[in-house]
Amino acid sequence: MELESKTLVYSAIIALVLSMWGISMGVYTESGAIMLDGVFNLLSAVMAFIGIRIAYLTSQNYNDRFPLGYFAFEPLMVMVKGISILVLVAFALSANLQTLLAGGREPQIGMMLIYVVPAVAGCLLAWYLCFLSNQRQPSNLLLAEQQGWLINSVISGAIGVALLIVMLIQDSSFGWVARYVDQILVIVFSIIFLKDPYLLVRNGFKELLLSAPDAEHTVPFKKALSQQPLLAGFSLGEVLVMKTGRRFWVTIELVCQQPQLAVADMVAQRKQLRAIANQYYDNNYSEIVFIEACRTGHTS
Repeated sequence: MELESKTLVYSAIIALVLSMWGISMGVYTESGAIMLDGVFNLLSAVMAFIGIRIAYLTSQNYNDRFPLGYFAFEPLMVMVKGISILVLVAFALSANLQTLLAGGREPQIGMMLIYVVPAVAGCLLAWYLCFLSNQRQPSNLLLAEQQGWLINSVISGAIGVALLIVMLIQDSSFGWVARYVDQILVIVFSIIFLKDPYLLVRNGFKELLLSAPDAEHTVPFKKALSQQPLLAGFSLGEVLVMKTGRRFWVTIELVCQQPQLAVADMVAQRKQLRAIANQYYDNNYSEIVFIEACRTGHTS
């Protein structure tokens, strides 16, 4: 948990610095693309600071108010971040379409190029930190941060490439294109990256509704269970897997084939199945339910 929190702090600080740089340069150059980049960084900073608090909450014990813990806060924040990005993109599209239809705006190419280099460097640094941390400690929060920084790096880099192209053609017969470059960049970026915030919203919403996780999280585990020899008197029933943030909730039904079974066998079988769940899910709560012929009800 310490690694995740530290990474989110670093990410938030970098995002805050880049947002101040981007918004100030966006106002000075009147560039919609730079302003979009700056506001996106400000949003990333706010969400990263919130993520630090959520990372702390998910490490706490259960209580009477939250008997299943705080794990649902994680997909909730991921979903809110995705919605916020979609709203930001919608406003950016609207404003820049109006400017484009009104005849564009002459860009301050020199100042915009000055903005690009530190912006790209900062985004790549933050992305790399999130990538390394997510490799060592997988987390939805870190993955969302990593995806956000990747988007931001591409946007900032593309701004620089487009400006270099404009510098090459501005004295040619295509020089008139320069007035529209800024608006075209924002519109193209907005359309290209609609998929990522949409996936954040969709995945967060699925987890809040306790929908089954993707096959990559369930198929290997269920396959291992089906191949695991069980103790005499037991057979595998239904297997349910749910995911809420970093916590997996596993329910395994064991069918008792005999009317009477030793408690020691039931305990041993439960330990065996929980050990398999622990191999596939670092953070999980597993419940083993004994059904049918066994009259002891269920245990967990």
